[in-house]
Amino acid sequence: MYRIIYLSSATTKFTNEEILTLLNASRKSNEANDITGLLLYSDGNFLQIIEGKQKKIKALYAKINMDQRHRNIIKVFEGKVSHRIYPKWHMGFNSIDKDFDNQTSKTDSYQPISD
Repeated sequence: MYRIIYLSSATTKFTNEEILTLLNASRKSNEANDITGLLLYSDGNFLQIIEGKQKKIKALYAKINMDQRHRNIIKVFEGKVSHRIYPKWHMGFNSIDKDFDNQTSKTDSYQPISD
């Protein structure tokens, strides 16, 4: 099992619709590639955790680095791990933006971190 955690800033602030589109595409792709993780969004900034087979995670991270929708990507952690943190989340999501509609977090078996 392999995990990468990174931070980045959006080139423009995402709308609810743009986040939903991103989540739907990510979840579909992640499920097909046996990738799980979590995406947090706040005021134009992301923290993402992706986990799965090393080759798949490195390929996804390379794709993320080429994505023009964000910049200032900072890798916080990369390495082998003993198990998944999010085994059932193809992309769990939450936002702490007061203007953001967190209804997007109710899909993909999301449970708030505080629970």
